[in-house]
Amino acid sequence: MAGYWKGTATREDSDRTYDAVALVDADGNAQWLFTRGNLVNDNDGFVLFANVCCETQFSANVSGKELGETSAHDADLEAAIAGSTLGGELQFRRDHYRFTLNRSSDSDRSVSLAALAGVYTRNESTLLGEEVTLTMTIAADGGITGSYSNGCVFNGSASIPDAAHNMVRLQIDLANCGSSRGSSKTWNGTYTGLGVLLSGDDTFYHSVIGPAWLGPQTVEK
Repeated sequence: MAGYWKGTATREDSDRTYDAVALVDADGNAQWLFTRGNLVNDNDGFVLFANVCCETQFSANVSGKELGETSAHDADLEAAIAGSTLGGELQFRRDHYRFTLNRSSDSDRSVSLAALAGVYTRNESTLLGEEVTLTMTIAADGGITGSYSNGCVFNGSASIPDAAHNMVRLQIDLANCGSSRGSSKTWNGTYTGLGVLLSGDDTFYHSVIGPAWLGPQTVEK
């Protein structure tokens, strides 16, 4: 099940469709990301996370978080691989969803810390609707430093458990978040996550989960 999967999910009994992504590393650490429209303004996104090692199908109770919230919620997830498709269904916060994802060719690219190294930026809106800039620097040894213009700063590390496959593990300590310019002190803490270096080696897509889930982030060199 390891890889970078992309597709859609539909909430049952409605016409609400979500963009869906699954990030799964070789040890089965996995995130399912579900977002819809403008993630910030709609406040309509959630993530499920679990270890799914190491079969082609998975069925279990897992944990989930909504965008920006500090509380985790129980969820049920069933997923199975059929050819190059990862499909299944889930229940989260009393709602039921079905999803179909396709494996991205980016999953099978080799990647190194040297290729990942660089300075990345992203302009985004906060949960309070303010514009902030994220700057992330990844060093050739995997060290990560960065800051938001809303005052949050972070330090951490990136590692690549299998250089033959494009999946990066992240550990980040977020600090200095407060009550100004759209940041919240409840976000401070340790985050872990996964990411992929997209084709062209200038875009890094990732998601980290800790005290809150801040959504998927795409940063560019």
